[in-house]
Amino acid sequence: MQKGNKKVSVTVSGWVIESMNWWDDGALTDSWVGTKDADLGSRFAITGSATIAPGWSGGYNLTVTTPGAWAGNLLNGNNFGIFSNQFAQDSLSLGSIQTLYSYMYIKSDDYGTINLGYLSPASDNAAVLADISGTVIESNAVFFEGGGFLLRPKNAASGFAGLSGMTWGNFLNCSLVGPIGGDCYGAPQSGIRYDSPTFGGFRVEASYTDDYSNSFRGAINDAPEIWDLAVFYTGDWADFKISAAYSYTQSNGNLFSVNQTGSTQIHQFGGTVMHAPTGLGIYGYYNYEEIDANYVNYNGVQQGIPSWDSWYLKGFLKRTWNPLGATVLYGEYGQYNDGFNGLAGVDNCASFAGVGGTASNFCGANAANTLFVTGSEVERWGLGAVQEIDAAAMHVFARWQHQAADIDFIGVNSVGNTQAVSQGFEDYDLFQVGGIIFF
Repeated sequence: MQKGNKKVSVTVSGWVIESMNWWDDGALTDSWVGTKDADLGSRFAITGSATIAPGWSGGYNLTVTTPGAWAGNLLNGNNFGIFSNQFAQDSLSLGSIQTLYSYMYIKSDDYGTINLGYLSPASDNAAVLADISGTVIESNAVFFEGGGFLLRPKNAASGFAGLSGMTWGNFLNCSLVGPIGGDCYGAPQSGIRYDSPTFGGFRVEASYTDDYSNSFRGAINDAPEIWDLAVFYTGDWADFKISAAYSYTQSNGNLFSVNQTGSTQIHQFGGTVMHAPTGLGIYGYYNYEEIDANYVNYNGVQQGIPSWDSWYLKGFLKRTWNPLGATVLYGEYGQYNDGFNGLAGVDNCASFAGVGGTASNFCGANAANTLFVTGSEVERWGLGAVQEIDAAAMHVFARWQHQAADIDFIGVNSVGNTQAVSQGFEDYDLFQVGGIIFF
């Protein structure tokens, strides 16, 4: 593209990803076709740069997600993802064309890059992308699928009548970006980011952003402000490939906990060690989130919103067994503990009204009874395979994801007495096959 006597390059790149998804919530089953959600979905990017002077350049990034949604979202989007549930493939739609990134930058080979616009904050995807197994789009620590489904209490009614009002995501709640279980500042924002050059395998990113907009908080200049920092390392140690990242996020408020005035601190770490000759490797991820705010608990006492954490492991084998390209086999396990900050101190009896099961029976015994969450653990494990097709820049994949929930409840009866309410939930299974083509 010509502008005066300066030439600005233009590159179009991206990918298209589609999958067939079979799910089972313990009673209901269905199958849907769709692209993945958010920044994993089908996309194209228009990028380019121009030389300003030796060692200096300027450039831009315009990235658009394109899941497909005829007539807007009137007839549902072509998504199977974060907000899919038993009632709708894309119940809270991310299913229309959206701008993922729109920013410009000035880069110095010696001093680094300043990026300005709608961009990825420093801690966005930092620890997630330390996964070098070649399967990070297909599966990672974030609940890109399964979190939007409604929990089914054990011994509940059959069919849709046996669904509670609680979702799996209610127990995976990142206070800055919502119910995804990991990568807890993993969303593009308006802001500024500095990227350092690489020194000895290390590089640094730092950013300042506003979290979404004032519309989430209802007042001018009320959107949380966030500062974050990420440190990255990649290198080879003898026969081992190493990739690691740590990020720290600090905000002066939040959007999705029961007390949005509370500041939030998030620590995330991700790392992979892979033995290159054999292709054996392991990736690990850890997330810790602390909210500096109080809530009123079930007995009327103010206490701090519980901190929560999540961890995830993926063991893999990457080998070239056929002329198509590398094959990756992997197994994964994740645990997500006490991520119920959006429900702390909230009476949940309405979520079990008429559903059946222990919690429903307790709440239905007296209209004055109340029910509160005091602890939670969500487990996720699965298996998968990815076949790379080098000649067409493609992946084809198959994966299984299993979820189990253990929720602690305290009931308060009509005269103020408390008791533990034991309510189990059915497990959830997802079987997914699909493909990605890169361009």
